[in-house]
Amino acid sequence: MDTALILRIAFDRGKDIGHNKIMDLLNSSKVVNELTADFVKKPLYAVWRIIALSEIPYAGNLDYTKQAVDYLEQYLVTGSGFALSGKETDLLPCYNAMLAGALSKLGHAYSECVQRAVGWIKNHQPFERNTTISWKGNGVRKYGGCLKATPCFIGIAKSVKALIYYSDAVQDEDVDVKKLIEKGMDYILKHELYKRLSNHEPITKHILDLAFPASYQLNIVELLEMAYLTGHIRDNRCKSAIEYVNSKKKKNNYWKVNYVYKADGYISFDKRGERGDWTTYLLDKFTSV
Repeated sequence: MDTALILRIAFDRGKDIGHNKIMDLLNSSKVVNELTADFVKKPLYAVWRIIALSEIPYAGNLDYTKQAVDYLEQYLVTGSGFALSGKETDLLPCYNAMLAGALSKLGHAYSECVQRAVGWIKNHQPFERNTTISWKGNGVRKYGGCLKATPCFIGIAKSVKALIYYSDAVQDEDVDVKKLIEKGMDYILKHELYKRLSNHEPITKHILDLAFPASYQLNIVELLEMAYLTGHIRDNRCKSAIEYVNSKKKKNNYWKVNYVYKADGYISFDKRGERGDWTTYLLDKFTSV
């Protein structure tokens, strides 16, 4: 088992870990070493590295993480949140949310850039159908239904996930955020986490993928985590998703990732075709409540 996962498990269980032990586990991790081996100054490269590092407790202390955060703050922050081009009108809900959530987990929830990104979600992200949208940025029009009458499901889910991480980081100080989380989760649960309302088929091609860490492709691991973190995992509307992932468990009680996102800078924590230690730890936690 990778030492970064050992650290993650100890952190999740609330164990007291000394600074020297933390650094030993981070420095000896193959996953961390792979993530921090090089840095390419490209927006998406930095995005995927930051999202991955946010899944590892205390990774915000690493010089590499600080360098990546500095790059994002210099080139992707706009007056309203995060945009890959650095232009406010090009802001996309999914990427704005993914960065807001990841940076919240890395200790930057009170930073100006995260506050702006969360503010955009609060003011402009729809969490149900037929919502009047006040956002005038034209970048979203290039990508289909981000903010249309039936808004992009990925954008909704990623935004809810970001608010969950943010709310945890600020210790539930923002009552409006908590209300939006519940509103968004209600919408997601109506879809049983992954199904279209019209025909009960999977909403997207990759939504049933077993993959980690997160990418643009919203998947069932993320959705189950959201249900788990908000106390909805025992909701009957999660039953189908849990049954699905349990059907993918191997005979020796472990899971394998079945999809690896292809993008410059993205690194899967589990190797395809091999026992997935990270995926197994997470899915065991989410499905055994």
